[in-house]
Amino acid sequence: MAEAGTRTGSTRFAGKVAVVTGAAQGIGEAYARALADAGAAVVVADLSARGKGVAAGITAAGGPAPYLQSGV
Repeated sequence: MAEAGTRTGSTRFAGKVAVVTGAAQGIGEAYARALADAGAAVVVADLSARGKGVAAGITAAGGPAPYLQSGV
């Protein structure tokens, strides 16, 4: 298994965009990172500014991941 935050090269979700709400921590963060690792472009959406760090980590690992401060 790859380290958290490193892209595995999987292309299962290549060309797809995933919007993950609650992505600043917990299950939402885990889903955002897993989807990015599987090749998806991930929109990290959360009310908390901690989502910026999640988005930055995904971007540093090679995936596009804009942060959107939003509540659902």
